[in-house]
Amino acid sequence: MPAIGVRPAVPRPAARSAVPTSLAIPRLQLRLPVRPTRLDGGGRMALPTRPTELGWYAYGPAPGDSRGSAVLAGHVDSDRYGIGPLASLRQARKGDELIVTTTNGTRRFTVDSIRLVEKKTLPLDRLFDRAGPGVLRLVTCGGPYRADEGGYRDNLVITALPR
Repeated sequence: MPAIGVRPAVPRPAARSAVPTSLAIPRLQLRLPVRPTRLDGGGRMALPTRPTELGWYAYGPAPGDSRGSAVLAGHVDSDRYGIGPLASLRQARKGDELIVTTTNGTRRFTVDSIRLVEKKTLPLDRLFDRAGPGVLRLVTCGGPYRADEGGYRDNLVITALPR
């Protein structure tokens, strides 16, 4: 998964009150650093190279914002680094707690839905929504791996609501 397609981006001001720095899912014993990412050369959300890091789409809402989808995404694995901790997201359940540490505090979320969505049908307008209610979306690859088609067929999309 080299990147995730996005809606046309309108950069926000650089100053932010809450930049995410880590994500934890206690039940899965998962904790990952988060770093801001922007767009790759193809106009898609850039992802950190290592599957041990998450990217936060910095042109969109931050986790805990009252409006829009805050998107955190990362690789489930890589040829160079092997399987990463996001592989454990297959065991995520509705009701799991997600904790996002930011530069000015902690934001807590509860998993509302877990979906496998074919990459070619991923609803980008909904995933990167800026106007709807504030939610957190966690995205990685999932489903069958198809080397002849360039990678995983699906994206695993977890939607979590603020507590």
